[in-house]
Amino acid sequence: MNKREGAPGAVQLPMAQLSPLLLACLAEGQEVVLAVTGNSMAPFLRHGRDQVVLAACDGAVLGFGDVPLYRRDNGQYVLHRVVKRRQTAGSVRYTLLGDAQWEMEPEVTPEQVVACAVGFIRNGKRYSCTSPWYRARVRVWQWLLPVRRWLIAVYRRSWK
Repeated sequence: MNKREGAPGAVQLPMAQLSPLLLACLAEGQEVVLAVTGNSMAPFLRHGRDQVVLAACDGAVLGFGDVPLYRRDNGQYVLHRVVKRRQTAGSVRYTLLGDAQWEMEPEVTPEQVVACAVGFIRNGKRYSCTSPWYRARVRVWQWLLPVRRWLIAVYRRSWK
């Protein structure tokens, strides 16, 4: 176990070790706060800056803009946004996409969904994923999908 820099008292664990604890907390109806790792959800969620608040959810009722934590077939846990929902004869499939990406991940099933983001924490302040301000920003970002590759390149250059 390693202490995570910048987060007093926080412990960094691999998801293989964290997963049983995460699932147990969610099953008891508790919210779970995890540090954001990786850059796939920038600029909305940034590695080392933000934390995500997760809660149990019904993977079959996700909608556009929701952010599920799901498990890929290879066991990797990923937090991406729903950009499309397809329902056919009794089954639901989602297409998911990281905010800093442009290649979509189709055919994610409700059974793969572990939890859903209900909020995030930035600089000690909690924000809701259901606030009108947040949902409007998500809609604009999704609308910009055709030019996202270039916007991300500009964002990355300006951040460095």
